[in-house]
This record gives sequence, C-alpha cells and structure tokens, in this order.
Amino acid sequence: MAAGALVAPLLAPLRAMAEEAGRTEFSAVAAAEAEKPALLAAPRAVDMPILVYHHVVPGRSPSLLFENPDSFEQELKYLKDNGYQPVSFDDLADCLEHGVALPERPVILSFDDGWDNQFNHAFPLLQKYSFTATFFAVTGYVDHENFMTTEQLKTLLAAGMTIGSHTRTHPALAGVGGGQRLREEVAGSKAWLEDRLEIAVSTFAYPYGSYSASVVAAVKAAGYRTARTVDIGTHYTPADLATLAGVVFPAYLRHYRGTVELAAAGPR
Repeated sequence: MAAGALVAPLLAPLRAMAEEAGRTEFSAVAAAEAEKPALLAAPRAVDMPILVYHHVVPGRSPSLLFENPDSFEQELKYLKDNGYQPVSFDDLADCLEHGVALPERPVILSFDDGWDNQFNHAFPLLQKYSFTATFFAVTGYVDHENFMTTEQLKTLLAAGMTIGSHTRTHPALAGVGGGQRLREEVAGSKAWLEDRLEIAVSTFAYPYGSYSASVVAAVKAAGYRTARTVDIGTHYTPADLATLAGVVFPAYLRHYRGTVELAAAGPR
C-alpha cells in the first residue's frame, strides 16, 4: 500500500478543520505531525499484587477474613524488605492508560467494609512501615458501632490513604437488578463520600465480589475510574480497570510471587 494511502485517514480531521476555516492547503509540518506516534505508549499489562484485607483483630488466628496485628506486621515487613512500594488504584490506571511509570515492585493494599479495627490496628502499622492503602467504606455503616467514623476516614485521608466506595448497604450487586436501587448503591455511595469528605472518589469495590455486565456499566456510568473484585489474579491490562482482581497475602506468596517478581525484573 502506498504511503499516501496510510497517511490519508490521519489527515482527514485536519482537512475538515481547514476547510471549515476556508483553507485548502496543508503544510508539510501538519502532515508530519499527523504521522507522529504517541510520545509515550501505554504498557500492555502490569503484573502486581492488589492485596485484600478485611479485619485486623488482636488474638485472632489468621484466616481468609482475619489478620491479627502480628501477622499483618509480618506481611508489611516482608513487602518492605523485598522492595515493594505502595501505589494507589489511580496510579495503576495512570500506568495502564497513559504509560506513567510505576515503581519496580508496586503493590496496592486494600481494606473492605470500613471496620474500626482497620483504623485501630492496621492504620498504625501502615504508618510504621510508610505504606499507604485504600479503604473501601460501606457508607451506610459509617458512624455506626464497630465501623469507622467520618472523622476517622478524614484522618486516613490526611495521612495519605485513599477512600473508595463499597456501596451503601453491602448487597451482592449482581442480584440487585437495574434501576434506582443499583444507582443508589453505586452512585449514591460515591456522592455520600464526596459530600462528607470533600474529595473525589474514583475507586469502587464490589461487595462479595459480585458483579455482572450491567453492574460494571453502572460503576462506569457513576464515574469510577477503577473497581476491584475478589476474582483472584495479579495480571492487569487496560480492559481490566473496572474488574480488577485481588489476592490475599498467603495466596500471593504461594502462587503469584514468582511470576510478579520475575516480571518486575524485566523491562516494564
């Protein structure tokens, strides 16, 4: 195919603009600009852990939903000693969408539901190890017994943490159906947090990991940039930003660490 045939589609928008302005000729500079590739191509994929936590409670044996402060500190120490650096969901989106560089070994720590034990026991340890995290709050639980208060959420924000939405009432969204109820759970929780915390909320977590095509569409329509599931994995592309997988720390060590650390050692 002739080079002119390849360039012609790129020039079409410029030609239309010029004709509107009453001009019919294009400079060589304009043609060259139309042929230039993007200055920074976004990476095709990122391999990294998005760690999922729920409770951090003294005296509890570690399990799928529970950590005790000692076990949680051991995990933070492992991450710190092995060169992992905390990033946010927006950082991940910036990388996948715009090619913004991430640290060599990025990690996202995320906490679901907004339990007060996260503030009382996880937050001090995050600060001790200079880690940031994302806390997904169920807005209907905020300021209620056993959950964080609005002021505690503000304290987390002031310390560099991120607050995301986890719906209004924590339903399994795939069973909610469409309409007003779904909008209230997804968009309503976002508006509630933004009003009370005076921030933009850009990330969401699906309760129970429950989602469907219509639920994902509602999350995108509400203006969230990213959303995390409880699907298991550590490999992400731009197409995954509304259905990001997560992993608990023990599963990460057993099944994914080698793949992620090998990917980090090569070109990003």
